[in-house]
Amino acid sequence: MLWSALRILIGFAVASLVAGATQVLFVVDPAGIFASRESAAAAGLLTAMSATQAATFALPFAIIAIGVSETFGLRGWLTFTAWGVLIGLSAYATVVAGEGAGVSLRNSYALWAFVASGAVAGLTYWLLAGRVAGRRSNSAAVTG
Repeated sequence: MLWSALRILIGFAVASLVAGATQVLFVVDPAGIFASRESAAAAGLLTAMSATQAATFALPFAIIAIGVSETFGLRGWLTFTAWGVLIGLSAYATVVAGEGAGVSLRNSYALWAFVASGAVAGLTYWLLAGRVAGRRSNSAAVTG
């Protein structure tokens, strides 16, 4: 039980970090990230902030997705990628719905940034934790 909780927590944390990094790659020119120490540090800070935002938004949806996957033993990479895409789409819809006057994110580039971030995060979660979703260890069996 403790191993499962730790596996899920680490998988979610790393998936959030990867989602943040993917968002940053849609904003910052990848060639310019390592042009200087300052730009690399700025990209790292932006990644950390984006990952925090992604984790904060995705947590309630991820709890549902992970709970369903653990309960029903859904282990396919496509399942977790689809969960990620759905969470990314809901994040995009939330951002667009809350826009005020000024710069709008109602464009296909922003949509693809959210979809790609969700897909990559879902696939990352699957690689770290989702492949063994719902498996029960034999040591937990009660003998009588």
